[in-house]
Formats: sequence, C-alpha cells, structure tokens
Amino acid sequence: MFEKYNKGSIAIPIAILVTGLLIGGAILSRNLGGGNGDTSPSLGGHGGGNTASAGGSRTGFRLASDDDHIRGNASAPVTIVEFSDFECPFCARFHPTLKRVVEESPNDVKWVYRHFPLSQIHSRARGAALASECVANLAGNDAFWQFADTMFGNQSNLGNKFYEETAKKLGVDEEGYSQCIKSKEVSAEVTSDLNEAVGSGGRGTPFAVMVTASGELFPFSGALPYEQIRSLVDQGLSN
Repeated sequence: MFEKYNKGSIAIPIAILVTGLLIGGAILSRNLGGGNGDTSPSLGGHGGGNTASAGGSRTGFRLASDDDHIRGNASAPVTIVEFSDFECPFCARFHPTLKRVVEESPNDVKWVYRHFPLSQIHSRARGAALASECVANLAGNDAFWQFADTMFGNQSNLGNKFYEETAKKLGVDEEGYSQCIKSKEVSAEVTSDLNEAVGSGGRGTPFAVMVTASGELFPFSGALPYEQIRSLVDQGLSN
C-alpha cells in the first residue's frame, strides 16, 4: 500500500514501518475524533486521517533548491517537503513536530515549506501565504520561518493587519511590503506550490513528501506524531 513514486519494490523495513504508521494513524485518528488533516471538497478530499501511501502520480514535484524556504542544514541527506496551510489547525499541530525533528537532528534532515492554502474552507490562508512570501523576499529565510512560527502560534489572529504588524516586527519595510503583497509574481508562486501539492497526490493539509538519502520519494498525509516522523526519517537515512 505504501508505494514509492519511482520504480522498484518496497524494502521489508519500510513495509514494517508503514504497518506501524497505519496502526498508529488509526489510534491517533480515533483520539482526534475522526481525523488529523483538513481536506478540500474541490480536491476530492475524503476526510482527515493519517495515510502513508503514494496513491497518486507524481506531477511536477520539485526537489529542494536554494529558492526554497529551508529549515535545517541545506546539505542534510533527508528532506521533508511540507505543503501546508497557515489556517489549518492540523498544520499548526504538525508544525512544532517538524521543528523538533529538525532541531534535534539538523545534519540528518531539512524541512522545506511550500504552500497549500485550502481557500474554500480557510478564507485567510492564501493571504497569510502571500504575506509570508513577501517577508521572505524582503527580509530573508530566517524571517520567513519566524513569520511562519508566529502564524501557527496565533491562528485566531490571522488577518491582513496581523500580517502587516508581524512583518514590520521582523524588519520588513512597510512600503515594500505594501507593493509586494499586490504582486502577481508572488501570487503565482503560491498558486504554483498549490498545483504542485495536488499534482503530487495531496488532497488535504498537511501533506508532505520525504526525499530519502538515495533520492526516493515517500508521501504522507496528516499531522503524524513525533515518534512516527522520527522513525520515517531514520528509514530515509538508511534507504
């Protein structure tokens, strides 16, 4: 059930890991009252819950590059590319999990953030994504991650005024921000990320793709707990 995007059979250790993921996912889903991810009707979502299955075709997935928002050592052998939504409560739950994994093992894994705003159910998500891109463009990668941390830590405050205030605190010029937030290029970047998420099999948030040390791709969905992400990264290091 847990298939690689590229050709080849699944190794036995991966199969064992996935069995554990699915069992753990069922337990977590029950504890959360029916799911641990947000899905959009327009994307054909079928409810929250953990999955560790490729399931779909890989269309336009990009490996990490210097143009990405990267947390951790850019040369780390394992990459987790997360497609996320600043208004998604499950993304807010997952954010500190990935932060912990990277902080504890910065030389093993890097975290790449890309946008997947589910605008039909999260009306403020796209605005937050646009604002984060402007912060990154005007103040750099570290400022982007501080902005992201702030958004996920204060989801009840999301809105244009809050984005502007946060950007200003991070040293972003007000005039530059005002011009950037209206930029068609920034809007196109967010849309490109969203299309990439859907093309890679994403049907809800958070959705992620782990790139192993050997370059194999393994997608997973939902706010998986720390222990499962840590196990997944360990398998990615040895794969």
